[in-house]
Amino acid sequence: MRMVRCVALIAALGLVAAVASPGGAQPQLRPLTLVMPTTPPNVIHIPPWVALDAGIFARYGIQPRILTVESGAVAMRTLIGGRGEVQLAAPGVPPFVAAVAHGAELKAVATYAMRHPIALVVQKDIRRCEDLRGKKLGTPGGVGAYTEVMIRAVLESCGLTPRDVQYINITTAARVSALLTGQIDGTANHLDGIYQVIKQKPSLHVLAYLSDLLPKGWYAAYVTTGDVIRRDPTLLRDAVAALVEANRFIYRNRDQTIAIAVKYTKEDRDVVARTYDEYVRRGMWPVNEGLHRTLVEDGIATEVRIGNVPADLKPTYEQIVDTSFLRAAMTKLGPWTGDARWY
Repeated sequence: MRMVRCVALIAALGLVAAVASPGGAQPQLRPLTLVMPTTPPNVIHIPPWVALDAGIFARYGIQPRILTVESGAVAMRTLIGGRGEVQLAAPGVPPFVAAVAHGAELKAVATYAMRHPIALVVQKDIRRCEDLRGKKLGTPGGVGAYTEVMIRAVLESCGLTPRDVQYINITTAARVSALLTGQIDGTANHLDGIYQVIKQKPSLHVLAYLSDLLPKGWYAAYVTTGDVIRRDPTLLRDAVAALVEANRFIYRNRDQTIAIAVKYTKEDRDVVARTYDEYVRRGMWPVNEGLHRTLVEDGIATEVRIGNVPADLKPTYEQIVDTSFLRAAMTKLGPWTGDARWY
């Protein structure tokens, strides 16, 4: 657990007071530990901190502890090894689906993003997908890692394969310097990471958005264990409702959300604002159920196709998802309708 850094521990006293009973007595807030997969978070990961700072968790009687780790795989290990002391983790799809395929009793109970919040950023001489032929593309984690899978999706969109380019296995931290120095011709990254590097080297540009190329893709989920579902169903129900409300808050409160994102991502405000506006335009944060069967099954099929999960161990939708908590949230909050972004 040395990689885990706690970035939010105790709700502010003002938020605690907001849920006090009319008689003045303060009810006991229930602890919830949630593990997020990046240190610090990217803008796409911000909903739990919105739920914290906007007082949404407190309204549900929840005292959150948000931990950040270095990857989705570490988030999964932290959840599984938490022995019930960790209620939720928010990994990307690959480590979660692989764990279920190999027998782990885990369920996705909500999501902060189904669509991929990733784009391919390239040097100025690359104007079309076909121009990637022969180019050097940075792939942190190597073949099969998330970045490489996203790059491969771009290549496939114009009939290219990994054999048509040069993969350069760099560290995640080295992506920026590699682009700035020309060591690589392109890589995939979250939009805030891309906008940050474009700010330093304006000739770089976005070639493709993965949410366009993979409209049925599945990016991430809030995941829990069977033990937590059996022991703390009410806590999970309230946490899921709070996280859905946080996603909705994001769309309604631009300035406050940007301020919260700047606080926790440590990124420049103009980069956060540009990222926020693009994600909102694309409806990246789901405001209703989110974990729709077609999207989840497409994500599972992708894991089989890239070899992360053996075909004979491919899990079903029912093995992967528990929709009861989201259904309860929709009963309480009602669905958002009338906008193509809402799902």
